[in-house]
Amino acid sequence: MYLIIKILVFTLLITFFLGGIVSISKSETIDDLVQREGMFYLKFSDMPFSGELEGIQQGLVSEGKKQGQWLEFWITGQLKNKGEYNNGKKNGLWLLFYTNGQLMGKGNYLEDREDGEWQYYLRDGRINQEISGNYKDGKKVDSK
Repeated sequence: MYLIIKILVFTLLITFFLGGIVSISKSETIDDLVQREGMFYLKFSDMPFSGELEGIQQGLVSEGKKQGQWLEFWITGQLKNKGEYNNGKKNGLWLLFYTNGQLMGKGNYLEDREDGEWQYYLRDGRINQEISGNYKDGKKVDSK
């Protein structure tokens, strides 16, 4: 009988201890990080952060730099933008959205700069002719 009680108490202690560890760990958000010289760090740390972020900005940070697919949301929870990072820089197709979820713009980034054809839209859905067009090194080079 004493052995059964001892095993039960030991099992409860192990369960409580492991449960405590799991409940203590939390997901990181962009607000838990600081940026120094283009690198992300946990607050009060000097080691570049690596891990998944949740919340208003969602994606992977690897050795202090954004990597892979990223989602950013407006404070209302509506999607704000969606695209890819490579070594901390925007690359590939990006989609930008208004606060109501309507498409604001779409185009490609190369090394963090607009590159190629970009299409921007007004809130009423019409193409914004002033800023839509072909981009090179982040600058508009011609109108559409």
